[in-house]
Amino acid sequence: MLKVKFVGAIHGVTGSCSWLWHTESDTQLLIDCGIHQGPHHIEWLNRKAFPFKASEIQYVLLTHAHLDHCGLIPKLVSEGFRGWVYCTQATKEVAKELLADAAKISQLYSQNDVEGINWHAIDGGEFSWGRILTLADDLIATYNRGSHVLGGCSISVSWAKNTGAELKDFASIHFSGDLGCQTDDNPYLPLLKADHRPYPKADYIVTESTYGNRRRDSKCWQTRTSLLATTIARTVFLKGGKVLIPSFAFHRMQELIADLWTIASKQGAIPQEGLPEKRRLKVACHSPLSNRINRVYSDQLGKRLKNGKFQYLSDELPLRASCCPTKIGELFRDLHEGREVSNGTVTFRMSSTRSKSSAGNSCENLLNDADVVLASSGMCDSGPSKEYLSLLRDSPKNTIIISGFQASGSAGKELLEDSDSGAEVVDMSSYYSGHGDQLQLLDNVFELAGYASESKKATIFINHGEPEAKKALKQAILDRATENRFGDRKIEQVLIAQDNWFDLNSCAEIPEEKDPEAIKAEIERLQTLLDVG
Repeated sequence: MLKVKFVGAIHGVTGSCSWLWHTESDTQLLIDCGIHQGPHHIEWLNRKAFPFKASEIQYVLLTHAHLDHCGLIPKLVSEGFRGWVYCTQATKEVAKELLADAAKISQLYSQNDVEGINWHAIDGGEFSWGRILTLADDLIATYNRGSHVLGGCSISVSWAKNTGAELKDFASIHFSGDLGCQTDDNPYLPLLKADHRPYPKADYIVTESTYGNRRRDSKCWQTRTSLLATTIARTVFLKGGKVLIPSFAFHRMQELIADLWTIASKQGAIPQEGLPEKRRLKVACHSPLSNRINRVYSDQLGKRLKNGKFQYLSDELPLRASCCPTKIGELFRDLHEGREVSNGTVTFRMSSTRSKSSAGNSCENLLNDADVVLASSGMCDSGPSKEYLSLLRDSPKNTIIISGFQASGSAGKELLEDSDSGAEVVDMSSYYSGHGDQLQLLDNVFELAGYASESKKATIFINHGEPEAKKALKQAILDRATENRFGDRKIEQVLIAQDNWFDLNSCAEIPEEKDPEAIKAEIERLQTLLDVG
């Protein structure tokens, strides 16, 4: 039997962790082991005891490197986990950087715990997506490409339901991880190819639901890059101001660099009408962490599969940027190594200088020699972006471009809600969101790419979303299922993920076994009440 218990992300969008137990081989594994992020009452969950013994977990199958999916792996190590973390090489390299950075401020684990993780990169040698990884007898896993961030994947776990038979009947459960927003017909974000769909014969699909109640219209790369270019031109060349783009260090910073590189490759793409002569636009990127991650992009973004195709890099980016694919990797390598890079009338350079609230001079110096600054962190609460915001927000000449989600209470959220802010504020977060919206979540569940005849009815688990998003996505799945569209997957049932054991062999919830000691204590308590009465 294979059974599953959803440990994390059952009440929100962070802390992803699913616990699988293959009883025949006594193999226990986790799909992700992420940190809970948010207010104090949410972060408190990180200090709770795991519901399993860390020493008995043999594998963590990691979908991608965001901390809400990998941030508690060092805590797992500190409590006795000595198994393997399976992931792509890109995820491994980025996660090591993010976890090391988190260890400096977290009291959950140490750098020694980060260094104690046993990594296993699945994509060594001649690699193809869907390659089988054997976890135990009659228990296997496969990874398929995602477009949420570099290295991101979905994961399918398959097991034999009738191990005694000559012809074994295998079943499978698919975990979406964080679903990206790229599609084959519209890879509108700059870097990555589209997500792979769940297998047609998947018995179970676990889908995230971050945007389960939301549909986006801003899915056009020309519109996005045009808005970015005209906003920069209006600020720098017409108003004589500066542009600040607060950015998340992992993937968003690299997407913005790629977009600006694409814009720079187009003659006149950043308008300079009215100027006596064109002048060079200077773009500075200020993020020590992002600078380290650029090395991973230079090494991994252009990797090829054994069939010669790119493992990650969208075929569209070299066309949009009018360059050969190797130039993209060279761009990130040059920035990582501190070299200034020019393209057309735009010059890029990376600063890895650390910024502290008591040492804003480094930001002032960089700002004096830059027109556009990309700075971490994305919500303006810390890092260089906090310093730049204090320097730029009061002048109407300047513009702040918001490029990502702003949590309630963050400085970035306050900036969006402050109509009296001196600087112009342009919200481009919907253009850069890396999560699939409701329509893409539905397509990921239903579309079978011509393999409908080979498909099974699937049970859907909805996880990793706020309650209203999960509820809306459940109803949307049920509504589409009644349409009986040609080529769509058939749906058995739709369940909101809960923290109870579920038997995947029989497709039934397993009743929670009562702790004998707890039962004894309850009997004694009731007896005491009866005696008093």
